[in-house]
Amino acid sequence: MNTSASDSEEEVLVYAEFKDTVNIEKYKNIHVLGIDRKNPVIQLDDTFFTGSFENPLGTYLFFEEDQTPHCDDPLFDKLPEKNLKYLYKTTKLLSMEHAYVTSKEGSADIENKLQQSSESETIEPVTFENLEQALETFKKDKQEYDDSVLKPVINS
Repeated sequence: MNTSASDSEEEVLVYAEFKDTVNIEKYKNIHVLGIDRKNPVIQLDDTFFTGSFENPLGTYLFFEEDQTPHCDDPLFDKLPEKNLKYLYKTTKLLSMEHAYVTSKEGSADIENKLQQSSESETIEPVTFENLEQALETFKKDKQEYDDSVLKPVINS
């Protein structure tokens, strides 16, 4: 049985109210995650909003522009510039707040350990009396490094 993507898609109208001032027209990509869950997430480009459903005072109505307006009496009825027709109503409101990234529990411990290790591994400045002494020191250190890195590992 071959099912297409349109079989699994469902259109849902939701009235979402943002706590912050949001100009939705400036965003290119809008993703709604978990609309059937208790706390859905809306992603507008790289900005995330979390929300919860509430019962508003009243009913929210959805309209769409009517491309074929109906006029009963063309002589006396004037059609407005935009004709709207009723589409749907809802008694639910999705109240959205801006979501901020916070660190997980335990990440403060990791940051403390990293800070402590960087503090304990402080590198002391090296001073040389002349150029030859510096070159000899670097050659010696390089040779020790190369020897330790290039030593073969023998498994017994």
